[in-house]
Amino acid sequence: MADDPIRGTRALAFLLMVTGILASASCYRLTATSIGSIVKDASRYNGETVTVWGTVKERIDLPQLKCYVLDDGTGTIAVSTTGPLPTVGEKVHTRGRVEQAFAIGSRKIVGVIEPPRPKPTPMRRPPHGAIPPN
Repeated sequence: MADDPIRGTRALAFLLMVTGILASASCYRLTATSIGSIVKDASRYNGETVTVWGTVKERIDLPQLKCYVLDDGTGTIAVSTTGPLPTVGEKVHTRGRVEQAFAIGSRKIVGVIEPPRPKPTPMRRPPHGAIPPN
């Protein structure tokens, strides 16, 4: 029996579709900056807009200050927000401007300032079937 060109074309189309889905599923991780990199080289990222993802470890909800601590496994960073705070343990990704508040010796206080928006994007259902970070 000879090779069926239609069957080969369908197989190739299916393979390309699966490859595209897998590639797009990982995009948020590919475009995210590791928190460890930001904290380690704060002066490089100061004033830059970055995307970070991770697990919410802590939240601070005061009248003049709303922020949460995000951990991606490489480090932790405070994220200041004007919107609703995510819950502790929730996996989220967010985008914001890096701000180095001050440095004392080798110790730097660094955070991410979110632009005004409703809430950080929950990662309960990863985009396109991606596996969320642990």
